[in-house]
Amino acid sequence: MRTNITTFLALLFTVLSCNLSKALTHHDSSSDPEMQRLLKKLDTVLDKEHIPGLMISIVRKDGILFSGGLGYADLEQKIMVNANTQFHLASVTKFFVAMGIQILISEGRLDLNDRLHDIAPEIPFTNPWESTNPVRIVHLLEHTSGFEDIHVSKMVNIERIPQKGIDAIRSVKSSFTSRWKPGERASYSNPGYNILGYIIEKISKRPWNEFLKLKLLNPLGMQHTTFDLSGNSQVSFAKGYDFSAGIFRPLPLYGPSSNGASSALVSDASDMSRFLHYLLTADENSNVLKPEDLDEMEKVHSTLASKRGLQTGYALGNDLFPNNKKIPLRGHNGKGEGIVSWIFFNRQKGIAYAISANANVNLYPVSRVIEEYLTQDVSAPTLSSVELDGHEIEPMLGYYQFLNPKNERWEFHKRIFGGIRLLSIAGDKLIVDRGHGRIDSLIHMGNKIFRVKGDIIPSVIVGTDDDGRPFFHGYGNGFYRKAPYAPILLQKTLIYLGLIAALLSMIYTVVGIPMALLRKISLMDLCLVLLPSLGMIAFFVSFRLLGKTEAVSKELLTYMNMTSISIFAGMLFLGISVALAAYLLYRRWMKIGKKWIKIALAFNTIFLFYLVVLFAVHGWIGVPVWLM
Repeated sequence: MRTNITTFLALLFTVLSCNLSKALTHHDSSSDPEMQRLLKKLDTVLDKEHIPGLMISIVRKDGILFSGGLGYADLEQKIMVNANTQFHLASVTKFFVAMGIQILISEGRLDLNDRLHDIAPEIPFTNPWESTNPVRIVHLLEHTSGFEDIHVSKMVNIERIPQKGIDAIRSVKSSFTSRWKPGERASYSNPGYNILGYIIEKISKRPWNEFLKLKLLNPLGMQHTTFDLSGNSQVSFAKGYDFSAGIFRPLPLYGPSSNGASSALVSDASDMSRFLHYLLTADENSNVLKPEDLDEMEKVHSTLASKRGLQTGYALGNDLFPNNKKIPLRGHNGKGEGIVSWIFFNRQKGIAYAISANANVNLYPVSRVIEEYLTQDVSAPTLSSVELDGHEIEPMLGYYQFLNPKNERWEFHKRIFGGIRLLSIAGDKLIVDRGHGRIDSLIHMGNKIFRVKGDIIPSVIVGTDDDGRPFFHGYGNGFYRKAPYAPILLQKTLIYLGLIAALLSMIYTVVGIPMALLRKISLMDLCLVLLPSLGMIAFFVSFRLLGKTEAVSKELLTYMNMTSISIFAGMLFLGISVALAAYLLYRRWMKIGKKWIKIALAFNTIFLFYLVVLFAVHGWIGVPVWLM
């Protein structure tokens, strides 16, 4: 009996493999002059952009055009990239997790509008609007829950022991506070997808990665695709690099944060080609998701903008990008330790590609070459416009404040400096000032929906929320609300005055040091400007060190060490130095004879103190980074 079952399963696997092989037509790139020209162009881009190696999958509905790679997966060992070199695709994982959720929905085991609290009350989250605007599954999928992105000390798992179950979710609970009504605006949140992984586990009764293998990877024949939950390096993995000062430096491999459902995917060109081909050819006989399920994944459901008619934005695990000038492409990108990945597709046009480079680079030069090849026979669409109703739009002109940063601590300044102005109406165009001399013409497509000049699809909408307040959604998933400009101008002015005070302190210090050496002024008087100067230098050095560490050595932000202590101490020293300088000025005020010197020192002290208070309130001073 056991032999019969084994024989049957082997036969079944053979039949399925044959069917899959039949469905996938591999074009022989070695005999295709066009493909050879494309690969030569890409090779040139690799040299110019300092990319060690590149994974490439190029697919049309009628077959796989290319599945392989260029360059080196490992520079030290001189290992070349091939069709089976595995790349860590980082946030591309989210598209696969979203498909897992959609599979559960298609099976009737879950619904987009299910409340998170009803499904998993054990998850610790805070939503002040829960009674009227609860966090739902769709909000996690579309990043509209209001949750923050991952905090710096939680970005990686250095213990190389996978986190599981509710403990994995609790490890990133510091991000689980809704900052606005769920469903109003989008803000990218990795921890939201960790929750979705947990929900897959809870409903399917198996680990999320095993569920995806069973329901998605195995049916598609993706035998070389896995989820790296530990961060242990393997020979088949491409090694990530950082290029600086003319040198490629290998970067460490980490385990993903939480349960890995936001970033653990590892795949190769061969498997990604199979996946993309499935997206382009799925029909009613598909054993994964049907076309109507995939259509549903391409809709934006929950944002205020989508409810007013705009469908550009983050949908269920994928985003729509308006930058191609012939056809719109949707997909996802990912960025890990020295590896950057993009996947793009258009199911209606039957084209798709996936690329991954093992360096911290912008993949746009690579994608542009591939998209030119895929769309060479496609004509640019004829674009129309609708004249604006001036009476309707006129009341909506004015200043709009940016309101949806990914992280309130590190991006609080975007609420002050990230705003836009709707300037005027010119026929079918809305003129927008983005600041720093950037003036955009937005072309009206009807119903207050606009496309940016040069784009082929709308990506902007102006409307009013449920309380009648004007809002602007555009420039990615940016959300702006009309606001009085005077308070913003006041904040900007105070910050600029603080920066001027910092610069003046340094100038005074440069002048004061030789004067102190010549005994023209006392050492105590020099300290009035020297202390805040040293504080500002320490702050900027620490902030730069934080950015560099986050880019190439994230593990140093997860525990107390010389680097994390230096970042903490450098930022804290700014507050201490300015406070000491203020105290010294108070003590020496009556001994300063010249009025203009008093005014200059008072100016510096007041506005530097304002900067210190501002930074402290927003967590840039006095908070150990390893505890964030």
